[in-house]
Amino acid sequence: MLCLKDLANDLLGSSIVSVSDEFFAKAENMLRPHEPVHRPGYIVDTGYWMDGWESKRHCRTHDWVIIKFGFPGIVRGFDIDTRYFIGDHASAAAVEGAFVLQDHPMEEEIDWTPVLPQVSLTQNSHNVFVLSAETSPFTHLRLNNIPDGGIARFRVYGNVYPIITNNNKRDRQEAMDLAFVGNGARVVSVSNEFYTAASHLLLPGRGANMGDGWQTNRSREANHSDSVIIRLAVKGHVYKIEIDTSHFIGNYPEKITLEGTDSSCEVPKDTSEWTVIADRVKTGPHGVFFFDALHHDKAFTHIRLTIIPDGGLKRVRLWGVRQGRSLPYPLPTPKEPNMIAQPLTSEAFLPYGEVIEARPTISLSSANQGTAQKHHHVAHIVNHFADNKGMSHMSVFHCSPATQLPFTIKLLERHPYSSQAFIPMTDGKVRGYFVAVALNGKDDRPDMSTLKTFIASSLQGINYGKGVWHHPMVSLEHATSFACLVHENGVPDDDCQIVDVEPVTIEIPGYRAAFVQS
Repeated sequence: MLCLKDLANDLLGSSIVSVSDEFFAKAENMLRPHEPVHRPGYIVDTGYWMDGWESKRHCRTHDWVIIKFGFPGIVRGFDIDTRYFIGDHASAAAVEGAFVLQDHPMEEEIDWTPVLPQVSLTQNSHNVFVLSAETSPFTHLRLNNIPDGGIARFRVYGNVYPIITNNNKRDRQEAMDLAFVGNGARVVSVSNEFYTAASHLLLPGRGANMGDGWQTNRSREANHSDSVIIRLAVKGHVYKIEIDTSHFIGNYPEKITLEGTDSSCEVPKDTSEWTVIADRVKTGPHGVFFFDALHHDKAFTHIRLTIIPDGGLKRVRLWGVRQGRSLPYPLPTPKEPNMIAQPLTSEAFLPYGEVIEARPTISLSSANQGTAQKHHHVAHIVNHFADNKGMSHMSVFHCSPATQLPFTIKLLERHPYSSQAFIPMTDGKVRGYFVAVALNGKDDRPDMSTLKTFIASSLQGINYGKGVWHHPMVSLEHATSFACLVHENGVPDDDCQIVDVEPVTIEIPGYRAAFVQS
């Protein structure tokens, strides 16, 4: 089963497009990658909370849900998981498939193909069904819940069917990520998956946290290493290697090695000859690292990635072309420095100011007749205007969300005589906002070697220290209002100084650019 993907996993971009009923629990829960959670006795407005899909009772026909795969796939089997549904599980199920490339209203008649005939389900159990033969490619599945009830997880095991062909001239010639799951790459062997699966390395995007990267356990013996073998989407020449360690800060591998081989087997034999294309190159914490691959002349079917001695990676990208092709143009190399924003902590932000939040390490006292705790001195407010001419100014900034991600920093500003505090005033929709800071250099401009970027949560405010360079406020996904406290004297150059800087592109993991209606 190692070589098969869960095609319905929402990490692949799979989603619910239509459902007959989800009164008790949302159908999207079935696509979650983690195991179902049991919370006995926990009751919400509709009844007992359940981690899965649960419809109302007494359906006169049957309930159903339509799932759109993140990538088209060929199906080999299912796990219709009813764990923790006891007395309220779906009694039976059936599965149908369809191949619909263009957007199509799912309520209209489409040509559904039977995949799994009606089968009985056991409560509180994995219900695994292996098909006698692989299916034709599907983009959508319809899961029929007969007659109604609960299903915790719906796993659809198979392989991605990439929409690239030898008949398409553009597909044959263009550079591509040979290790991308959406192009058909897959993990076929791995030495260690103690914390998380190696297949995460091939997923789209950069993920939200360490949980959707690959991480091994700690090694204790000398000369240890862990490895994963990736079967490439197509046999091809690798030109550039991209290694992403975002969110792996204290547990990234010290070095990595990549080797390629040409094998007709799903898993290369022990006698296979491997060619080194990156030899013990160094990685680092929470970053993206690019390496030029060796031996462009050789075409490979498989790549073995070895991490030394252990640790975690988020993504691997292997940029190249199909066998026998050469690059029609140079592969793009980032001209701008790249950084990945990290979660905001008071310790990391300390050289630049303070994080305004309720922390247990801050001095506390009881307040409001014992109904509140007062957190003292959460920020250092500074007014260094001469002759006490700086006046406190409390305002509200209403910031539109970023419409382009990754985000490019092109300017920074500072307040030479005052600190500046921002406190988010959220409406429940806002998850976070972006912060960029730098210290002053010897030339009285931002020292870009000290540039740090952060993702602040909606429960954190920030206080920029006097003279600290920072980017104007950047809200993420939703418009955000901020209460702002600063001291000003009305002289523009005293109050705020703005300078242009060399562009820096910042990845903001876990966030999407806001949609702008034209």
